[in-house]
Amino acid sequence: MPKGLMIVIKQTYRNHFKSRGYWLLVLSPLIFTGIIAAITFGVTKMQGNTTPNVAVIGNPAVRQVMMKSEKGLDLKVSTITSAAAATKALDKQTLDGMLTFDTHGATLTTQPKSNKINQEAISSILGNLARTQKAAQYGLTPEQTQALVQPYQLKAVVKQADNRTTNGDNSSMSNYGMAVAIGVITLAVVMWYTSMIATEIANEKSSRIMETLLAATSSNIQYFGKIIGIFALALTHMILYLVAGTLAYIIFKNNAVVTSIAHNFSGITVGFTVYAVCFILVAVALYLVLTAIIASLVNDNSQVQQAVGPVTLLAMIGYFFSYFMTNMPNNIAIKILSYVPFISQSMMPVRLVTKVETWPAGIIALLIAIITLLILAWFGRRIYAKNVLSYSDDKIMSQLIKNIKRRD
Repeated sequence: MPKGLMIVIKQTYRNHFKSRGYWLLVLSPLIFTGIIAAITFGVTKMQGNTTPNVAVIGNPAVRQVMMKSEKGLDLKVSTITSAAAATKALDKQTLDGMLTFDTHGATLTTQPKSNKINQEAISSILGNLARTQKAAQYGLTPEQTQALVQPYQLKAVVKQADNRTTNGDNSSMSNYGMAVAIGVITLAVVMWYTSMIATEIANEKSSRIMETLLAATSSNIQYFGKIIGIFALALTHMILYLVAGTLAYIIFKNNAVVTSIAHNFSGITVGFTVYAVCFILVAVALYLVLTAIIASLVNDNSQVQQAVGPVTLLAMIGYFFSYFMTNMPNNIAIKILSYVPFISQSMMPVRLVTKVETWPAGIIALLIAIITLLILAWFGRRIYAKNVLSYSDDKIMSQLIKNIKRRD
């Protein structure tokens, strides 16, 4: 690597890495997540015991069954067995519910400040108990009764191309999670770092520092040095989040919420994760190159948003498609867009993880993105060199179109 290029890369990287803005960008989401987690934890602790206390009146058999099932019902059966005492306790708000029975069924009476009671679970137990009693009246044995009340087991599985099967519910949750994650990550990184590289180029042009820089180095060194330096910042950002996420998982892996999330994403393999990360990095590089090309046309900082706007809009197309494409996997437009660079990073990984496409198709889409990156980077250096010292009053997109049409 040329010495001049290495100097520009290091300078670009260090200037931003040491800035408050960069660390505010990196730490803000982590701090926000930590605050939300702390508030949630604090609210949960301050709630104290939220297990509802329910009195079962007038049916000793049901009371015995519910006492044995307290953990599954997530409630505590009260020692109160009298309707009058239970009514007084409800009025004093020391009891959450009173379950009474008549010839037509059961009634659950609560008070305004009662903790939440799982009525569906109670209804299920009462239904099973009623069916058992009727089965005994009909002369059925306990084994026959158990077979009668046993719910029908329906299991959903997804058949893979290699004849393996995976849990259908788990696969659906994983697929949706990956669709959302890839779209959000790509859009967020693109918005953060395209604005960063555009602002850097605009600052140098508006302050006329660019003339001095190009007197010491070539435009190619400045062009590639800034792109690689900003890309290294984005990569550092992602690595920091990966480390933070890993540490958080190790610390809170026994937490119910974390365990549930880990279970839902258990269908995602290491190979696919590596593939998705590579695709995201290639996409980020593509957007940085495109932004560097467009930013070379700006005159000052007031035009930065005008330059970044079309790039952000392009990134949002893939982001929105990643949300609803899982519901229409065979749509011809979606199939085609899954191979289009700048969009494919939010679509092809999702099609791959949902088994709509095979690995060869996924590799082809990634290779197309890589080839497009190399061509665009090589083509863009010419536009950058011609316009980085040019100050035109024309609109940015008009200048870009003129540069593309120009052959000299």
